Amino acid sequence: MAEDCCSFQLITGDGVLNREGLENFSRTTNLSQRGVSYAVVAIMGPQSGGKSTLLNKLFQTDFRMMDADDGRKQTTQGIWIAKAIGIEPFTIAIDVEGSDGRERGQV
Repeated sequence: MAEDCCSFQLITGDGVLNREGLENFSRTTNLSQRGVSYAVVAIMGPQSGGKSTLLNKLFQTDFRMMDADDGRKQTTQGIWIAKAIGIEPFTIAIDVEGSDGRERGQV
């Protein structure tokens, strides 16, 4: 059976923690049973810098990616997490919104 990747928004663009999503992720991935045998990978950088694309390619995650044909705009808002596929030890990939905050009016 192939492994499934299921990304979800951990923290909204407004800074609200998705407790239900975190509990579901922990339950479906058996995170609490892993003790200290896991890794966490995150990429930070400017908006439209390719963070989601890189995570998807390296860890077989399913983070939403920008479509250049639609123009350059914010795709990831807040913080998203997903289980990396086919990697041991168990690895959590974290996708964060662009650090420059163009869509938030910050330049």
